[in-house]
Order: sequence, then structure tokens, then C-alpha cells
Amino acid sequence: MIIIDLINDEAPLFIGAIENLINEDKLKSSSIIGIVEGNRWEKEAKRLNTQNRLVFFDELDKKNIDIKSELERIANEYDNTNIYACDRYLINKKREFQEKMLVYTYLFFENLFYKNITHYFTTGIAYTYNLVSYQVSKKFNIKHVSFYGIRFKNKTAISYDILNNFNEINEAYKKFSLQKVTKEMYEPINAFVNKPVQPSYMNNTINGSTINLVFIKEFFIRFKKYFFVKRHKYDLFTNNPFKLSGFKLKKVFNAKKINLFHNFIFDKVNLTEKYFLFPLHMQPEASTLILASNYVEQKTAIINISKLIPPNVKLYIKEHRSALGQNRISFYRELKKYPNIKLVSFKENTFNLIKHSLGTINLSSTVGLETLFLKKPSLVLGNVFYNRSNLTLKVNDFNQLKKYINDIVFNKFNLDEYFENYDARLAYFIYCLNENSYSFEFNVAKLDTKKRVMKKNNIKEFSNCIYKIILDDYNSKP
Repeated sequence: MIIIDLINDEAPLFIGAIENLINEDKLKSSSIIGIVEGNRWEKEAKRLNTQNRLVFFDELDKKNIDIKSELERIANEYDNTNIYACDRYLINKKREFQEKMLVYTYLFFENLFYKNITHYFTTGIAYTYNLVSYQVSKKFNIKHVSFYGIRFKNKTAISYDILNNFNEINEAYKKFSLQKVTKEMYEPINAFVNKPVQPSYMNNTINGSTINLVFIKEFFIRFKKYFFVKRHKYDLFTNNPFKLSGFKLKKVFNAKKINLFHNFIFDKVNLTEKYFLFPLHMQPEASTLILASNYVEQKTAIINISKLIPPNVKLYIKEHRSALGQNRISFYRELKKYPNIKLVSFKENTFNLIKHSLGTINLSSTVGLETLFLKKPSLVLGNVFYNRSNLTLKVNDFNQLKKYINDIVFNKFNLDEYFENYDARLAYFIYCLNENSYSFEFNVAKLDTKKRVMKKNNIKEFSNCIYKIILDDYNSKP
């Protein structure tokens, strides 16, 4: 028996893939359970056997669950690190509601995973329920499978944990030897260095700072679902369209203001001076909430990093083009108080900035991977898949960060001396990343992405990936 997560906006892709496997007689419908949330995707999943998480919560309400004693039990049985703060929706609710939701979510997955389940397929780890499902899956020895874009090409990797490990890629990379590295393996790196390309997700309409037809259509769809469809009291994901539109309008307004005062906000770049580059991250996103949970407050993180920078070196803070407008002018004004912090415009070429820097300091950004390509020190504070190349300078605390910074600034730090066979290892890691990822795009099926994500071939490749995971595990059993 396998379980499919149909809670979030990747649900249509999951449904399409599972229906494809059923139609091809590779899976039986009786061997699949889809988790739905209230009315979300319930209609689209009507041909599947589903279990409604919020209906289960209603049943728990009738049982008068002792929340306090359950929290005590959960605290002793599971690792609950970052269990509340990771969830951008749950954290805004009252404390009592958050505690009840946590307990109910544990009880839901404990009840579900008790039913002879072998695999649980979910989205990238982004919410409290993802962390809970992972903890409970470990207890019942269930394979917990999540999906992530590899950021280098429009392909997808699989992860069996919550630390952004790409397990199949890591296993392949462990077999590295100089004898295995071929001339052809260097070609993707050389191609990137000669002509750097930004990740495809940067072009998603949802990441823009302008109003267009997609957002107007999206508003009316959300309006209908929020006000004209009965919404469950425990539904966290169907949000008020006016609140979402208000957030978007504020972002657009702030972006206009930032553009108006652009030359007063952003500093001129001097590529001849010594500097480290810190890219700002989109927020709220799993890139900080999950992968760099100790540095969610980016302003504080930047100021603390600046305290470690020698006075003859600058810390360049580059605004994220897609995030323009999420930070107010007061955010920039606060950072400009520090003479060794320079604010760099979103218009500046990131790759050029990396090339001329002493190195980059980031939380979990794609910039860290691009830094490896451009052969500069990549200091990473968060958990991100390319740390497993063992070519980043993984930072566990600020004392370690200070040591890395001083080594780079004062001790003639050399990547080839610090990392044995740097070029060959990077070439092999990128080869493993490409060869052990899958040729489909795992993404939300919203108005600006649905046509691309729900293409017949994309669904087919996703269904093949799911089937391969199940088949490989079945064949590996003694």
C-alpha cells in the first residue's frame, strides 16, 4: 500500500501520475490512498481512494483528546526540532490551535501509517505536516519520498529525509574516483562558466513584482473557493484572497518605490575591492524556514555576519530579483548603517559579482552552487543538497564562519589545496546530479505553470519515477 500527498498545489501532477500507473496496470487503485485536505483537490481525486485529514480531525474532536498528555508523549517519542516555526501558516494561529493541530497531525499519520504502508510520496518539505509525516514514517519503517528540482537543469531529484539530501545522487557520488572522471563530464561546467544561465523557476510569473492577468484570474478562483465553498475550520491552506492580494499589492507598491529611489538605496559596485557576496532569499519559503531555520531573520543574520568581516573587506548584499518588494526601504536603511555592508542592486549580474568576490556566504541559495561552478569559496550556513559535494565550506556556527573568513582574507586560501581534486570532484558531482535525477518538472499546477507541468510527457515521466522507486524497493527485498 502506498500513500500520496494531495494536500498542496502539486496535487494535480500526483493525481495524473497515479491515474497513469493505474491505466497502465502497473498499480491497482486499491493499493493507493490519497491524503486530501477539506475540499482541496477532493473533486479532482474522486477516482482515487482518499482519506480526508480534516474529517479525521473532526472525529478526534469528539474524543476530547488530552492535548497536554499527547504533547508529552510526542516529545518523548519523536524529534520535533523546528516543528512550529517552519510553517508559515500555522505559526500565525493561536497557541492552543497550534498545539492541537500538531497533536492531531501526529495522530492522523500514526493511524494512517499503521495500515501496512510501504511508501509515502509527498512534496518538498515545507510545512509542519511534512516534518510530522517524516518522523512517523521512521517509526513505522516507511519510505518517505519527497521531490525537488536540481536547480541546474529542469529535472527532479528524490529525497528520503528532511535535510535536502538527494539520496540516489549521494550514493552515486560516493563511488567517485579519478579514473571514472571523463573529459565529457567537464562540459556542463565549462558551458555554464562560458554562458551562465539562471534556474527556470526564476521565470515563474508568481515570482514577479508586477500585476498581470494571471494574478487577476487567480484572485477570482481563490475568491470562489474561499467564500462560496464550505471551508473547514482546520483548513490552513485555503487563504483569504484579499489577504493574498494585499500581500502581492504591497510587494508591487514597494517594488515601485524601490525602483524610484534605486540610486539612493543601492550602492555602486566596485569589482576591484575585497568583498564577500550574500544573496537575499525569497521569504517566506522553505529555503529559510526549513533549510536554514536558525537564520530566518535575514537582517539579523547579515548584521551578525558583518561583525565577522575585517574592516578592509565589504559584505555585498544582493537583492533577489524575484523578491523585489518583499523588503521595505526601512530594511535597507537599517543595513546601510554598517559601513562594511553594501547593498547591491537586483539589476547587477550575479555571476559577475561571484567571479570577482572573495567568495559567497549564503543560507541555501542556488548562488552557492553557482559559486562552485565559478570556483570560488562557497560558505553555506543552511542544509542544501550541494553540500554533499563536500566542496562547500559548511558553516555550523559563527565561530567557524569567522575562521573561514579569516583564512580566505589573510591566509591565501586556495580551493585546490583545501579540497583534493576539486575540479574532478565537481565534474563528477554534476554528472551524478544529472544522471541520477529525473526528466520531469515537479512544480505546483497553478495558472502560470499548469500548462507546462501537466503536459502528457511530464506526467508520464513522473509516473515512471514513482513506479521505479516502488519496483526498486520490491526487487531489493530478500
